[in-house]
Amino acid sequence: MLTTSRPIETLLKQWQSERLITALDRHFALQMAQLHQQTSPLFTLICALLSQNLSSQHTCLPLDQIDFCNPVKEPNSQCKINLSVAELITQLRLFDAIGTPEESTLKPLILDQGNLYLQRYYHFECEVAEHLSRLAHTPSQQSQSTEQLAEAKVLLEQLFPASELEFDWQKISTATALTKKLAVITGGPGTGKTTTVTKLLYLLTSQQELTIRLVAPTGKAAARLSESIKASKLRLASELQHLPAATRQLTMARIPEEAATLHRLLGVIPNSHQFRHNQDNPLRLDLLIIDEASMVDLPMMHKLLTALPANASLILLGDQDQLASVEAGAVLADICSGLKVESPANGNHWQMRYSQLQADLLSDLTRYPLSRFISNNPQIGDSLCMLMHSHRFKGDAGIGQLATAVNQANLPRIASVWQTGYQELLWLEHSNISASNTHNQGLEQLLSQSAEQYAPYLNAIGHSDFTATQVIDNFNQYRILCAMRAGEYGVDGINQSVTRTLAEKGLINPEQEFYAGRPVIIQSNDYNLGLFNGDIGLILPDETGESKRLMAHFIQADGGLLKVLPARLPSHETCYAMTVHKSQGSEFSHVSLVLPIRPSITQQQLLSKELIYTAITRAKNHFTCLGSQRVFEQASSRLTQRASGLAERLWCQAVVPEPN
Repeated sequence: MLTTSRPIETLLKQWQSERLITALDRHFALQMAQLHQQTSPLFTLICALLSQNLSSQHTCLPLDQIDFCNPVKEPNSQCKINLSVAELITQLRLFDAIGTPEESTLKPLILDQGNLYLQRYYHFECEVAEHLSRLAHTPSQQSQSTEQLAEAKVLLEQLFPASELEFDWQKISTATALTKKLAVITGGPGTGKTTTVTKLLYLLTSQQELTIRLVAPTGKAAARLSESIKASKLRLASELQHLPAATRQLTMARIPEEAATLHRLLGVIPNSHQFRHNQDNPLRLDLLIIDEASMVDLPMMHKLLTALPANASLILLGDQDQLASVEAGAVLADICSGLKVESPANGNHWQMRYSQLQADLLSDLTRYPLSRFISNNPQIGDSLCMLMHSHRFKGDAGIGQLATAVNQANLPRIASVWQTGYQELLWLEHSNISASNTHNQGLEQLLSQSAEQYAPYLNAIGHSDFTATQVIDNFNQYRILCAMRAGEYGVDGINQSVTRTLAEKGLINPEQEFYAGRPVIIQSNDYNLGLFNGDIGLILPDETGESKRLMAHFIQADGGLLKVLPARLPSHETCYAMTVHKSQGSEFSHVSLVLPIRPSITQQQLLSKELIYTAITRAKNHFTCLGSQRVFEQASSRLTQRASGLAERLWCQAVVPEPN
């Protein structure tokens, strides 16, 4: 069954030393074998592979994706599985620790449809699929009222004036959310997700008073959502001047502006992984709106859906093409996967899938003929809508062109965009680094650019014309994003280089750990202080105190300013540069992306199309990349795929209707 050059225990230790697996993978495999009295090397190997997949943010181990000739991807394989996939499945079913779906409460490992799960992830996946499917197949209260639908139809025409576009997907998205308990509104940057949801909230709150909560995965994403909703409300109020003032003002007042983090919504219990709100103590709301849903991992989505009241509606907003969550799963991508159409001639693209009933209803509400999108097997497609038209990037804008080319993994188009000479795009080439030449002109250009970009906020510190909030706003105009954490071209190295450059130019004085102007990013949650992993602040003199002592200043989700003594900060690091992952939910006027010169095999796995696309789309006006053409194109060609059974459960399995 399994051929090895040495005992499996010895190989596990070697693989750990060679960083092919982690210490956790090794100990998990050995512990499982010991607890269940399994002496089979095959069982131990499979447990190590399962743990390895979980560490790589997959939710399961697809058995047909194992390289049977080299399961751990060694340079020279010392291990081989001498079975077919069918024979492996048969063999695994003989192990007492591995159960079937019917035994999911009794066994630590579950084998289902060729995927091996840790028990809790199996339950997360099944229950998330069940919750989402039932919400998607449950009509909203408005859609069951002929009178409310008639009112909505009139208001939709007022909210969305006639458009030159063939389909106004913002209008169709609003109608979708009006008709279903679940609405998933996705699209790239600038496609109008927040504008759409603001108009939807106006429509809903004009018909009834609702308890609505706005949330996002991180503090900065929540703060940005609050800002976006406020701005959208101002624009909408201006557009609806023709409506009666009293009605308009009352409805606008009902639309919430303040967003919170997911953790704050669920209610953190100090020193516990549990939350105050759960199945036994559900949230008190009628409508939950989650922004940046691509960042929500499978366990967190499970907690949210479990705590959702039975009669509540859910709206997910996000970009399915962005990086998936840092933890296990890719829930938004799995939800949207059924809309992907693979076309060798035209490239992969997305297309709506509606049932006949939903297409007819949406067509009646929006006046758009949707018959071409009717599917015989729509599943949750009736609840999905993708915004196609970007209002941020013009059709001929360089950033939008580059983002689209990368998202399509179109290498000739990527090269063409860079060669066109767009003013908003700047390429910095890594110099050839060798033993005799350690001078990297590209890096020096980046450091010079960073000093120029960061100078305005640093010069504003202590100036009477600038408040702390304004200084932070100036700082947030520019950011360096790194693909990696470690190394000279990772977050650690770039932060050191930028600090040194700014000091040489007299812009900062970093003799002390905490100096005026130092940006910090929080690395762990501190619920007492109200600071969370990924929150970014500046060390600034306290404007309100006579001593002007240095304090860490953070913009909160509600727009307020939080000041914390530097000594009280939870674990943190300098943040002139940050990882692309940590930048999700943010946008900056100018972004510089730093790629490694010669990425290792492990680094190559992290360099993906989604990472490059996410970095590009954080920029509103200018995008710079320090890298090499080879590394950029290889990353743009590498699609991240997370092993999961959620997409199949959502799109291929029958839905069990909610009992009456």
